[in-house]
Amino acid sequence: MKITQNYFEQYLKQNYIFERVPRIAIAVSGGPDSICLLFLLNNWIKKNKGSLIALIVDHQLRKESSLEARHISNYLSSKNILSKIIKIKKKNIEKKTMEEARNNRFNCLLNYCKKNSTLHLFVGHHFDDNLETFLIRKIAGSNFEGLRSIKNKMISNNIQVLRPLIDVNKKDIFTYNELHKIKFVSDPTNYNLNYTRTIVRNFLLSENSHINNIKKDFEIIRENYKYYKKMIFHSFHDVLIKINNRSIFIDDKKFYFKDVLIQSKIIEIIYKYLKFSRDPLRYKKIRYSLDKLKKPTTSKLNLAGLMIKKENLMIKFTS
Repeated sequence: MKITQNYFEQYLKQNYIFERVPRIAIAVSGGPDSICLLFLLNNWIKKNKGSLIALIVDHQLRKESSLEARHISNYLSSKNILSKIIKIKKKNIEKKTMEEARNNRFNCLLNYCKKNSTLHLFVGHHFDDNLETFLIRKIAGSNFEGLRSIKNKMISNNIQVLRPLIDVNKKDIFTYNELHKIKFVSDPTNYNLNYTRTIVRNFLLSENSHINNIKKDFEIIRENYKYYKKMIFHSFHDVLIKINNRSIFIDDKKFYFKDVLIQSKIIEIIYKYLKFSRDPLRYKKIRYSLDKLKKPTTSKLNLAGLMIKKENLMIKFTS
């Protein structure tokens, strides 16, 4: 899919909602994906008379990271693009793993947006990232919901996280950058075969006859995810008796009649509603609570802050 400014702006209009004068932030690593997104957004924000800031995270995992962050900031300054370097605090660097670095980076970006009244955070994830995530989660035995992988938008800590390049291939991103003479840097960790994502990325880039089957598998799950969600919510409404801001009551007989996997998904829905959390509960933790709840001696229990109580042929959930 060829990236054009017109295509990009139409995608924003059709998929996202902004205030009249948008105030946005973009996570910029300096790589081809985030740089491409930044220049597309910079053109768009000028037309909408809004404000934009590029957020560059100095993860401090390598001695060159601070120098690289300043280099990116200087390049953006030469293009009249405002940027801010955010340093990860040393106390938050313990394991020095990719997962820890991602979490630190994401939390810093969200905190900056929160403190600076910026409602929208853009990140440069694209289709190839999504396919990699799908394959990594499949290897790890993720469920159907997890295999949907990266969404084009989500709300986290009351900040709208947006990924308008999620259906764009990496190849098209390179083409856009080359056409517009946009400079970018390469992260050396992208070539480190000690990381699972790097191994998966190299496999997907190889001339392998199975790659198309993996892509088809991914597309089937993305296409049918809405039907899966519809089925789960139908099951939830089937057991629901009443609901308010603090509590949800369900029919215990109907609930226990359902398969344990459906039971766990119903509890996830209740948890997200009452706890206002986007993070799913671990299946093992839900299963443990379900097993305890079925025992005649158990009248109430606590599931990660969600209070569950048996009450007159009903099960009551309270935050």
